[in-house]
Amino acid sequence: MLQPLLDVKSLVKYHATHSGTVRAVDGVDLQVHAGETLGLVGESGCGKSTLGRTIVRLHDPDEGRISFKGQDISRLSRRELRPVRRQMQMVFQDPYASLNPRRTIRQILTEPFTVHDVGTRREQAQRVDELVARVGLHPDHADRHPHELSGGQRQRISIARAIALEPSLVVCDEPVSALDVSIQAQIINLLRRLQSESGSAYLFISHDLSVIGYLADRIAVMYLGEIVEIAPKRALWNQPLHPYTQALFSAIAEPLPPSVPRRPRVSMKGDLPSPLNPPSGCRFHTRCPQVMPRCREAAPPLQEAAPEAGGGHRVACWLHHVP
Repeated sequence: MLQPLLDVKSLVKYHATHSGTVRAVDGVDLQVHAGETLGLVGESGCGKSTLGRTIVRLHDPDEGRISFKGQDISRLSRRELRPVRRQMQMVFQDPYASLNPRRTIRQILTEPFTVHDVGTRREQAQRVDELVARVGLHPDHADRHPHELSGGQRQRISIARAIALEPSLVVCDEPVSALDVSIQAQIINLLRRLQSESGSAYLFISHDLSVIGYLADRIAVMYLGEIVEIAPKRALWNQPLHPYTQALFSAIAEPLPPSVPRRPRVSMKGDLPSPLNPPSGCRFHTRCPQVMPRCREAAPPLQEAAPEAGGGHRVACWLHHVP
């Protein structure tokens, strides 16, 4: 298999608070290959956004390794990270907070070229006009300020800024969750079109499985700072193995005719435990409908499932542990 574009090994990121240490990302392994979309899904508070920000080094990792194009970027200084930043970009959840309100759209989109010393002023101006057109906005929008745009238009500008330097990897942190439902489909289709044009890889973070199912090639499921299952989209959609994944999928509203059988309903008990003090053993055992004594005693490894589940299907569950 070709070397992955992004290779994350045993990544750990904790946050110190007055109440204690939040174990936001706790030993995560994942890979993203060139040109693919890896969807990352889980409940709010499971650590998805922290993982995305740590991968692009907006947070410094506490432990583990982040390899990008074969280079370990886990401990690089800000100066050493500068050439890497051209190849790794991020689209944030809230377009209202991610754009500088004092700058025009033209100034915002010119900044990546200025920081990385790309092109002359005339060439930069031309590139900005091209970016505005690529994300479906009128040339006049370039001379407005963010507050003069709608939420969907602002997110288009955020996307334009992220793709300005033609990165190899774009981390999308819930890029449509703050938008009206009528606008979400437009932004999702825009992201898909831009990917087909550029060949960039996406790490697409969302709590919405319907969105993930439309965009992703593979899906990783996160619970309380850990990846509990990862598989190609079709394999995970047709046969989710982890009880947590089964519960997430059973909650999807599927507009099916009465003659088509629906997924069995899987209910989770209780609330999400605190990341300040996660349960021992399998972290899902306090809510799992299939819990066994072993689940309370030891954490299951994330490993390849039985061959009948299909290749590339990994799950952290004692029910599917292969000795």
